[in-house]
Amino acid sequence: MKILDLGCGDNKVEGAIGLDNIALTGVNIVHDLLNFPYPIENESYDIIHLRHVIEHFDNKEINDMLNECHRILNINGKLMISVPHVFSIAAFTDISHKSYFTFNSGKFWDKTHSKSYYKDRVFLWDLVDTDGDVTWFDWKGYQLRKIDAFFSSLLRKKIIKALNNPKNPSLADRLVKKYSCQFVEIRWTFSREI
Repeated sequence: MKILDLGCGDNKVEGAIGLDNIALTGVNIVHDLLNFPYPIENESYDIIHLRHVIEHFDNKEINDMLNECHRILNINGKLMISVPHVFSIAAFTDISHKSYFTFNSGKFWDKTHSKSYYKDRVFLWDLVDTDGDVTWFDWKGYQLRKIDAFFSSLLRKKIIKALNNPKNPSLADRLVKKYSCQFVEIRWTFSREI
């Protein structure tokens, strides 16, 4: 299984080929994500990761990157995207963030979404899964981290339950906003069908 980690920085997914614009430790291909096409063959990877990358770009740049991912992925390949939730403090900690997301934002790249008529996107993705993780307080002391992990796991369970409730699609987002979390990670899994 061939795995590509785009914008990997110095924290590449294990077993992946890493692409970034700076030759950090673990970067295999030095290339700017906005320089298309990437020096990668068509349909040559089974999984592509974009971990905490797309929030650093605007809408057009994100769509161009996703179109390039579509070119690189094998049919039935998976695109794994993770971003900070807009209502978590961490979304605004990094001043280079240009885009902000809720759990439902991933649906805009799904080919079955009601807004798929927008012409600036390629809607050849199937949104397979929406998931997330929570760090509620981000306490540093050992005992406090254990308490934080406990409360974070409880909140994560509530969020996952809300994500699985199709009758109330924004409940998970409202939970994040209500509880003022330090960091909530959104994870979307897309499949390339054609």
